[in-house]
Amino acid sequence: MDGASRDSADELNCRVRGTKKPLSRRSEFIMAAMLWYDADTNRMSPSYNRNYGSYTAEMVDLDDQPIVNGPPNMPTINNLSVTRSSRVHFGPKITNVNQTVHSTEVIKDLPMSTYLCNILKSTTLTERLSCIVATVAVIICIIVLIVYVMTGFKTGSNTVDVAPHEWNITKEMWLAHPYNYTETTKEFQPIKLVIIQHTVSTECHKFIRCAAEIRNIQSWYLREYNYDIPYNFLVGNDGRIYEGRGWGIVGAHTKFYNRCSVGIGFIGDYREDAGTQHTKVTQLQVNRTLMFLEASVEEGHLDPNYVVMGAKDLQSTESPGANLYKAIQQWPHYDDNKRYRNKTCEEIWVMMVENY
Repeated sequence: MDGASRDSADELNCRVRGTKKPLSRRSEFIMAAMLWYDADTNRMSPSYNRNYGSYTAEMVDLDDQPIVNGPPNMPTINNLSVTRSSRVHFGPKITNVNQTVHSTEVIKDLPMSTYLCNILKSTTLTERLSCIVATVAVIICIIVLIVYVMTGFKTGSNTVDVAPHEWNITKEMWLAHPYNYTETTKEFQPIKLVIIQHTVSTECHKFIRCAAEIRNIQSWYLREYNYDIPYNFLVGNDGRIYEGRGWGIVGAHTKFYNRCSVGIGFIGDYREDAGTQHTKVTQLQVNRTLMFLEASVEEGHLDPNYVVMGAKDLQSTESPGANLYKAIQQWPHYDDNKRYRNKTCEEIWVMMVENY
């Protein structure tokens, strides 16, 4: 800047500030930027009028305070979307943001450990202790249940089969429900007809299992039909004879023949078409049943010339099942003539007396 320019600047300095105090270095820099000298044309910038009529400036310094000539040209932000950015600043440092804002709420899944930690932090000491006690109690119950089940399975197969009697089990021994009977077989004693049935129920090979199964059978008939277990006696798969209704009581095993017969039910399903679940007759069952019948003859409950028949010999039924039916056909007192079919008790009694 030559001498004339410097004089003009000093003069402008006085006019702007209203004082002869020199401008600060910052103001001098600003004024130098506005009033620059064009060396090529050897004249002042058009921004400056040599006659001091006007000058152009966007900002001047008055008493060391910046004065902005007119409002700043600030950008307007209509849409803003920030995703995973830590370098966006609000204020003078914003340069350019051209993204879309989505109003969808994003819920971040927390890891289980973090979630549990947050819950623990928000609970009181009493609540934490209660939670711990409850958890420990649940774990103990589960462990006890597992031990009990495993022990039951293990001991169930190794339990010693102990019964109150070797083979003759009374109602009191298997804990039968008491029942009052009104019908008796008194007019047809001693009994001359033995009818064999099967229960079509779960097998039992130990006394404790057979006692439970017979109680289930009795309870079912009491609940569904309001009468006692239908058989006079039952034979378990353990080879024991279990008392049902017993001697002298009319059973409910074979319709039209109950008043003059004794019904013996073998526990299990002895049909051949029962698949892999069909029950087989054991020699112990046969031996104990024949032993029981002979003892009944000696006690006077059964006629010495009694007749053994299957339920299917007297009426249309599959009982006692093919397996058991084949077995009783080998017994010495079995009658294969089926001559008592469709006969009344009175007719059967007369026919048996005449055949002796």
